Amino acid sequence: MPAPPKIEPMILSHLALPVTTVMPNGVALHCLQGEEKGIVRLDLLFRGGYAVQEKPLQALFTNRMLREGSASLTGAAISQKLDYYGAWIDMYSSQECNHIILYVLARHMASLLPVVEEFVKNPTFPQENLAVVSANNKAHFLINSQKVDVVAQRHFEHRLWGASHTLGHIVEATDYDNITRDDLVAYYNKVYSSRNCTIFLTGSCGQEIKDAVAASFGNAEWGTAQALTTDVAPPATQQGKHRVVLPDTLQSAVKIGSFTLPASNPDIHDLRILNVLFGGYFGGRLMSNIREDKGYTYDIISEIDAYGSRNAFMISSQTATEYVEPLLKEVYREMERLRNDDIPAAEVELVRNYIMGELCREYEGLIAKAEVFVNAWLSGESFASVNAYIDAVAHITPERLQEVARKYLRSDEMFEVVVGA
Repeated sequence: MPAPPKIEPMILSHLALPVTTVMPNGVALHCLQGEEKGIVRLDLLFRGGYAVQEKPLQALFTNRMLREGSASLTGAAISQKLDYYGAWIDMYSSQECNHIILYVLARHMASLLPVVEEFVKNPTFPQENLAVVSANNKAHFLINSQKVDVVAQRHFEHRLWGASHTLGHIVEATDYDNITRDDLVAYYNKVYSSRNCTIFLTGSCGQEIKDAVAASFGNAEWGTAQALTTDVAPPATQQGKHRVVLPDTLQSAVKIGSFTLPASNPDIHDLRILNVLFGGYFGGRLMSNIREDKGYTYDIISEIDAYGSRNAFMISSQTATEYVEPLLKEVYREMERLRNDDIPAAEVELVRNYIMGELCREYEGLIAKAEVFVNAWLSGESFASVNAYIDAVAHITPERLQEVARKYLRSDEMFEVVVGA
């Protein structure tokens, strides 16, 4: 009888890093060159996001409204141009950045770039369009305000950052009514310029496309904004238990967490691995105990969320109101087990293989890899840190994970938010 095939450990090769050049006006251009079915992804990134807005929703609406009209093109004309070239564009704001992401066939890139250049450099923020966009966003906000998980996330960030911090503000329906065109113009002048811009170019991006990007965004200086930094130390996390009543809900949303290591800390990769073992995947300890054994919830997860250069550790779940306290008790019990009981080598090996498999999926294709490097840039990590994480996964040990748990998985430093009836 032939012997079964030998099981070999999964090995994941390091990723090729973006090649960075600085264009004549000082804008950094990070290129991931390769054939991706003739597709190009262009990321225009502007530091600032919610962190530098002076009024709620300024960042969101300014970035969203860029494509609603420019000095020479109406919003309808911009949409027609995008459709004509088969392009797709995503425009959103995050805690510390404003994002404009364009996907287009390489052969159309040079033709479409002047359109993108026009609405990025010369937006008009038409009042009638703002009224429509604001009304639509307000309607979505009101619907989401009836969802316990959404409300819990808002209150979690409020407690995380504090009421005086712009990232700690809980948006209200009246904020949508109060946003004005002047607010958008003021925010635009503060954030959008060549001095505050970084560009990622991914895919079939030969010299012709690089030259087109430089012609639109990299040769002459443009805009009035100065370079912004958003790495401001937040206030101390508000500890304790916080309950929010949302009437007529069938379940309660639970969130537990606090700020954790910044991306610059050398322990961050090992903490990310520990998070997976604790509750970052379906086979994690939280799911095995609280869902599988106890039946308190259908889903529970732990994660490390990036807020620009800051990271927060957060556990999230939804459960029937009568199970809230038992669920919380089991979460803290699992933390103590990681801190005090030996971690089985077989469990670590399972987690290692799971992460390696997930990384293979995440890194499949050049466009997917671009997201990884953009996220590293957003968090202030070097591009090389992406490969450092691969190495950390390959060499992690049970002893090292328990050391990290004892240092950073501390229930006495976390707070709770529960939202429900």
